[in-house]
Amino acid sequence: MPTMKASDDQLTAYIRHFEHQRRTYGGVHVIVNLVNQTGREKKIGSELERIVQQANLSYVRYNPFDFHKECHAMQWHRLSILRDQLRHEITQFGFFATSDVEEPDFPQRYQTGFFRTNCMDCLDRTNVVQALIARESLTDQLYYLGILTGGQRVETCEDLETSFKHLWADNGDECSRQYAGTGALKADFTRLGKRTYTGAINDGINAITRYFRNNFADGYRQDAMDVFLGNYVIDVHNLPSSLEATLISLDQNGIALLAACFAMAMTILCVLVAENISATIFWLAVFLVCMMFIFLNGEDFVNAPKLKLD
Repeated sequence: MPTMKASDDQLTAYIRHFEHQRRTYGGVHVIVNLVNQTGREKKIGSELERIVQQANLSYVRYNPFDFHKECHAMQWHRLSILRDQLRHEITQFGFFATSDVEEPDFPQRYQTGFFRTNCMDCLDRTNVVQALIARESLTDQLYYLGILTGGQRVETCEDLETSFKHLWADNGDECSRQYAGTGALKADFTRLGKRTYTGAINDGINAITRYFRNNFADGYRQDAMDVFLGNYVIDVHNLPSSLEATLISLDQNGIALLAACFAMAMTILCVLVAENISATIFWLAVFLVCMMFIFLNGEDFVNAPKLKLD
């Protein structure tokens, strides 16, 4: 995968990408951008919008939807706003259909357009919206086949709806495990059709797990990928030491991390058993100093790949 830098010509890359998509798939492409339109995600969302407008490709339509703003405070019913925005294209694009009995080599219908959905990592929000689009398309397909009639929808067929939800929730979990090391966030909505407090708690646990794995356990995974893909050729005469760049070591970084853990433990102990507050304040101060050192030297604590460093 090529490395993209801020200095790269994003416009040229964008045009080449969609020209390739056009040659490969044809049809119209709808970009559904789910990133926040405020905060740290705003810059990348605004840059994508600028590139889309500047390229002005006739076969590309841009549809931004601030997922977190629109669905704030578990108002997930507001996804219907996005569904209504895309409904015309879902119907217009249609779907591929062929007879599997009489003339399997002669399609009866073709799909004429495509949805390109993204959030920041194209995992959690993306899977929710892809499932939403897929449900609408499946409803159209079942009407075409005569399975649904008279205003029925996938949601009204209990067994089908359950299977559909589990299919997309499992898809999101597997994609997320490969990329982030945990199941997908917001999976309760995909699996159950509603947001739950239990699901929100699981999201919090998964977010913490992702943070730890992506910062302190990801280097080994990248090394494994580089070896598997042939990006790194093993030289038996020049192997990196297994003790290099480990999370816990005897240098100042390792000592700072151990000291932070010890100070945190002592702070909790003092809160529980100390008769005066001075000991608690002391150990809390030690903990904060250690955490400040770790924060200021964060890149030194990240578990970076050891084999291919460029």
